[in-house]
Amino acid sequence: MITTDMLWIWAVDHRISAAIVFFALALLLNTGARRRFFPLRAAAALAVMCGASWALRSLSDVWITDIRLQGLCYSAQLLTLYLLFLLSSFCCYRVKQAELFYNGLLALTIFKIAWNTFKTGSSMLLVNRMDAPWSQYSIAGSLVSYLVYFIMCVVCCIVYRKIVKEPPYHAPVREMVVLSVVFVLLQMVLEYCGHVFTAESDALFLYYLCALLYTVLNYAALLMLAELDSFRHENRTMHDFISNKMRYYEMSHEGIVTLQTKCHDLKHQIHAIRSEAGKAKFDEYLNELEDSINEYSTVIECGNQTVDIVLTEKNILCYAAHVKFSYMIDGTLFNFLTEREIYSLFGNALDNALEAVSKIENPEERMITLKSNTRGALVVLQVENTYAGDMLLTDDALPHTTKSGSGHGFGLRSISRIAEKHGGMMSLRTEGGVFKLSVVMRGETRE
Repeated sequence: MITTDMLWIWAVDHRISAAIVFFALALLLNTGARRRFFPLRAAAALAVMCGASWALRSLSDVWITDIRLQGLCYSAQLLTLYLLFLLSSFCCYRVKQAELFYNGLLALTIFKIAWNTFKTGSSMLLVNRMDAPWSQYSIAGSLVSYLVYFIMCVVCCIVYRKIVKEPPYHAPVREMVVLSVVFVLLQMVLEYCGHVFTAESDALFLYYLCALLYTVLNYAALLMLAELDSFRHENRTMHDFISNKMRYYEMSHEGIVTLQTKCHDLKHQIHAIRSEAGKAKFDEYLNELEDSINEYSTVIECGNQTVDIVLTEKNILCYAAHVKFSYMIDGTLFNFLTEREIYSLFGNALDNALEAVSKIENPEERMITLKSNTRGALVVLQVENTYAGDMLLTDDALPHTTKSGSGHGFGLRSISRIAEKHGGMMSLRTEGGVFKLSVVMRGETRE
């Protein structure tokens, strides 16, 4: 039985276990769409991985006797499996290049965490002169090792899914390639040192313990890298979104000024025509025309020129959409905000309200209310609007929207970040068919 166990371990399991773990990680980590004939592609990938691993380990175990050359061969096996992981992922899944290299590094790191965990436990038993089945070359030891590998891989993948929103799709490919080269070379050096400089059991235990701590740090760094890339992309997209909004409001300002000038001229013309015409019907027509002009020429003045621009433009849009827009606001309370922040705060809040009320069929029920006040050192902005149907809030307290494209959810996220930047917060709630947005900020004076 011992001979059979030894034959199985040395001839098969000892030489392909790493390939099996890499293949399992390829299935666990890749989330892209599967390519055609996926089962055949996956089977071929597994066969190639196992074949390459078996050949390299056979070379180092049977044909090479020098310990340094064996260490190089072990490092070459690790590099080969990493490259085959990339190739297998590309052949089996539709993945972006940055994601491909990131998944390769993650797979290599998780594999080494699992490997070093098992080896640390086994070497600790040897240090304490303890004899356990899984510390020996046996079928039992093989099964225990696979159980440890499986548990560690699954745990690492679960933690990865919980923490990372999405792989670094948007990271520059060149940076990912450089990072991959550095990570892989360091792991190859560790692999070489582990085989060449750990003859004694005490040294072996310390090596695997240090290697385990190192790979755990690598794992944490990769998670942080993905989160940083996601934050950078979201921040860049939000910046573009706000910049577009700002350019839009600047163009609106020019249009509003022009419209005000024309309305002022038309008023004088209408008065002149009325004095000369003297016809009742003509007067009625002129009255309607003057009322319309009055609606469009209403300029909101609240003490802050930038707020005036945004509210005047939104007031015109509300009139055109038959929305009752009421406001009670002191613009001077928002002097501590930059122009960009004012455009984003008021523009996004009112755009969301306009989108919601525009879905209400009955114009009489379309209402938007804007208020501002203070609570001690805090400035409070409240926007309320009616809405149609059911309003669902997502897990991050944002309303579910049917919008598509890169701007999805960025309006409210921008408002929330402005509030947090100024020591406050944004809150959302619904009550009696009314959606209520509240923004609380600490109103410091802007230099």
